[in-house]
Amino acid sequence: MIIDRTINFPELGEVSSTQSYVLVGANGSGKSHLGAWIEQHNDNVLRISAQRALSIPDTINIINEDAAWRKIFYGNPTETNKGYKWQWGKYTSTLINDYESVLSSVFSKESNDLRCFKDLCDQGNKPDGYETIVEKIKKIWTEVLPQRELIIEKFEAKAKYKEELYKAGSMSDGERVCLYLISQCLITPENHIIVIDEPEIHLHTSIMKKLWDEIERYCPDKTFVYITHDLNFATSRKTATKIWVQSYDGHDNWKISQIEDNDDIPEALFLEVLGTRSPVLFVEGGKTSYDLPLYKEVFDNYLVIPCDNCQKVIELTKAFNNPKVKSLHTYDVMGLIDHDFLTEAEKESYLKQNIHTLNVSEVENLFLIEPLIKLAAKQIGNDENEVFQKVSDVLFEEMEKHKQSIVNSICIKEIRHKLNCFSSKGNNGEEIQNDLNKHISEFDVNEFFVQIDAIISSIITERDYKKLLNMFNHKGMCQRVTGIIGLQKKYPQVILDLMKGEKRGDIVKALQEYLPKID
Repeated sequence: MIIDRTINFPELGEVSSTQSYVLVGANGSGKSHLGAWIEQHNDNVLRISAQRALSIPDTINIINEDAAWRKIFYGNPTETNKGYKWQWGKYTSTLINDYESVLSSVFSKESNDLRCFKDLCDQGNKPDGYETIVEKIKKIWTEVLPQRELIIEKFEAKAKYKEELYKAGSMSDGERVCLYLISQCLITPENHIIVIDEPEIHLHTSIMKKLWDEIERYCPDKTFVYITHDLNFATSRKTATKIWVQSYDGHDNWKISQIEDNDDIPEALFLEVLGTRSPVLFVEGGKTSYDLPLYKEVFDNYLVIPCDNCQKVIELTKAFNNPKVKSLHTYDVMGLIDHDFLTEAEKESYLKQNIHTLNVSEVENLFLIEPLIKLAAKQIGNDENEVFQKVSDVLFEEMEKHKQSIVNSICIKEIRHKLNCFSSKGNNGEEIQNDLNKHISEFDVNEFFVQIDAIISSIITERDYKKLLNMFNHKGMCQRVTGIIGLQKKYPQVILDLMKGEKRGDIVKALQEYLPKID
């Protein structure tokens, strides 16, 4: 049977999917109201509200399967209008208390399944692999909660852990919600749409993906629409059609977009950026590096996202400022990279692409600026000028020791830059080779080497500390400062701790001299 999985959305019209849809968006963007709209404007929709009660009576009162389903679908076995279920207009705030109806439907359907199986056997047509609804529920449960045994019999639901048997009413929230969601989805008739608002409620992240994987596997003839805040869960629905809900005016008007696959941006990051309501700043470094909390304190009006390296910052900043992607969000997306021997021309080029550059060689050097070293020294009662002089002396000694490698690194980087700028209109290999030879001949490596060597020598001779920080990478120096000052904690951590107190303003002011102004 071919299942029509097309769903009608406001603004977008009809949208198709392989089996499921995921609606994501910030709090207050109207996702739950959109779920209610989908229910009202599409046929055969069961919406599982986020406002759901999980109380289960110890013994279930059984009614026939059709009546039990109408009670779930319409709120009452005698109703044919969903308005009754949602209290005639309270589509997102009505507390749904239908757990008993769900289990009653399960037991009724189980009886019908067993009767059908018996009839087939009596006719000599015993089916292979026949499973009743209870068997399916128990199989999904075992996959998701293997340490707990589910027992459904004699109009009761129980769980067993080791030798302890307990009734459904004594189950944990996670166990009850698993039983509820599995049962609700399996009793829903074929070719229905199931809208689940906040499928993550009461579920641990370790079981959430597995639960919905199994439910979808057992419901191949049903279409799922997930309304979620959990970005990890959203990305776990790998083949789902993703819908970005940006805003809602309260009167059935949404700003929504279908999220297309984008090879340049990881989906989890894409959803994280779309879900924020702040401008975004991509920076170098990892999630555990000291520079990340430093950036978060200084650029506190930005969502700061670490990208490991310079190239990734550049790629992601460009990708999010691509006009097609930019049309999905209204936020400024900026990048911030280390100076790392960039020329003025390179910095200007990056700035045009919203990529800013530090005024120090690398972010670790921000911790080495004079005001911060003096502040840390003063914090434990040391002479701040004496301590800074010691740190300065060590840094200049290290710079002189590594002068040759610094000059070499700058020269090699400039050669790479020149080669990256090479282009040719040659029509054959010989013409291209001639253009390359001409391009190379215009750059005198030895002359450039002498110039850089003179600049580094001048910095060392003149003891120009600011220029040292601009030209010298020394990743281990921050740790050495810990010993020079005599700190108990690591020096960068001391600065971060001070930033959380009354010294924050002084530290931010000192850093601003070395950081670009990002509006």
